[in-house]
Amino acid sequence: MLMSVALFVASLLFAFESRAIVADGELRVWFLDVGQGDATFVVMPTGEQILIDGGPNRAVLAKLGEIMPPWDRTIDAVIATHPDADHVGGLASVLERYEVARVITNGDEKETDAARSFFEARDAEYGAVIEIGRRGDSLRFGGVTLSQLWPTPAAVAGDDANAASVAYRLDYGETSVLFMGDAPEEVESNIASFAGDVDVLKAGHHGSATSSSYAFIQDVRPEFAIISSGEGNRYGHPHPATLQRFLDLGVATFRTDLDGDILLTSDGKEPVMRAAPLPF
Repeated sequence: MLMSVALFVASLLFAFESRAIVADGELRVWFLDVGQGDATFVVMPTGEQILIDGGPNRAVLAKLGEIMPPWDRTIDAVIATHPDADHVGGLASVLERYEVARVITNGDEKETDAARSFFEARDAEYGAVIEIGRRGDSLRFGGVTLSQLWPTPAAVAGDDANAASVAYRLDYGETSVLFMGDAPEEVESNIASFAGDVDVLKAGHHGSATSSSYAFIQDVRPEFAIISSGEGNRYGHPHPATLQRFLDLGVATFRTDLDGDILLTSDGKEPVMRAAPLPF
């Protein structure tokens, strides 16, 4: 009896403190600090969960463990923007630990150790729907729509893996977020005409100088930019030139290397952005 009471109280405390508890009608988008890589976890107002990329290693598991209740072992969709190691390196471990209903890739079967591990785990995910995403596809959960803006088959067939990155626009009421993967300027120029104005831009390629051009920022007019990069990384991300562009155009910038994990919340009106470092 005492053990049952203790477990009940522990469950209540977890429910009170957990960042995974979502109020009715609230969207949460976690831009996770996974070092030099990308991982974004989206919790829909209706409870569905999507992981976009998994960072370079198993660090994503600790992040998910902090956000998700310990009894939750399901993820509705995993999206790999492209098969570079800093985006898919952690996804094999995610697929091994969680039951994933849907796995979406850009169709690029790149031959690297990290990509191979991810593809093997994907193909072994019993019951999962395996898809190749293309421009014009969309995912809908309650009032949230994820519209795929890129890539085209021609982009995937090209030699530049970054130029074939999956790009999504998320819309929930008055809240909009643009996820650019590692897309360079040439992709930005292709999608600028139909990407539309957004509240938040997940900057392409970790704030590289070859992404987030002046023209693109002016086209999509974000209020906030998110840059996912590792502290002291050897690539020099984010590049000073990119940071200057955001500064010049009045875009408030959050960085995982400085701010840690970053959380967007929205009840369908304007989004609220804040640094929200997780314990692990």
